[in-house]
Amino acid sequence: MSVLLKVEHLFAGYQDYIVKDVSLTLKAGELVGILGRNGCGKSTLLKVIMGNCPLQKGYVQVQERNCFEMNIKKRAGYLSMLTQRNNVIEGLSVREMIALGNYASSSFFSFQDDNQTITTLAKDYHIFSLLDQDYTTLSEGQKQLVQLSCLAMQNTPVFLLDEPDNALDFDNRHFIFQMIQNSIMSQQKAGLVVIHDPLFALMYCHRILLMSEGKIIDEIIPSLQTSDEITLKIQNLYPDIIIKKDQDLQQYYYFMK
Repeated sequence: MSVLLKVEHLFAGYQDYIVKDVSLTLKAGELVGILGRNGCGKSTLLKVIMGNCPLQKGYVQVQERNCFEMNIKKRAGYLSMLTQRNNVIEGLSVREMIALGNYASSSFFSFQDDNQTITTLAKDYHIFSLLDQDYTTLSEGQKQLVQLSCLAMQNTPVFLLDEPDNALDFDNRHFIFQMIQNSIMSQQKAGLVVIHDPLFALMYCHRILLMSEGKIIDEIIPSLQTSDEITLKIQNLYPDIIIKKDQDLQQYYYFMK
């Protein structure tokens, strides 16, 4: 598999380092999770890769191109990011919001050519009935589905996702991760996702990076490691957690000591 994203010895932050000596790679067809406690630097790492937080040392390459030698417009053709908070222009419909995903990497407004793609994405993400509704009137969960549609519209080789299941109903959480995983694998893209739930990480991610105090401290590969091995690694973050796997259902579950 080809490497789509490469991060080497990244140090970043505003005054003190928040991200400390982080190195990672994302390969085509791979969804990689970042698991860690609040405040450990997960969201900051994504912002640095995207160019939204000061880089102090290190470098980021996407498809063997230096991200920090690209202007914002060019970078938007390679990287797209879902954040926990999005600034929105008042008065835009859901249809116009999704269309903005294409504008991020296009040379000029070509929204009239995008109607079929917008319709398809709206159906895929279960928001077709909302297309002509004002985006600001939606629930937080509906807004999240629209934002994910925008990312799909942008159609970059690498996705950066900061808690994509935030504010979603239980069934929509699974639905969204299935959509993300299917898109990445079928189109040979790559995704880096910040996630809080160990079970969702184990279920949907090919690899899981464990982060603490700004550093990547370990890695889990669910397909290669036993539940006991996974438990020992995750206990570096959550000391009381025990991970088990139902061998008949091939599903993980956990309990706390």
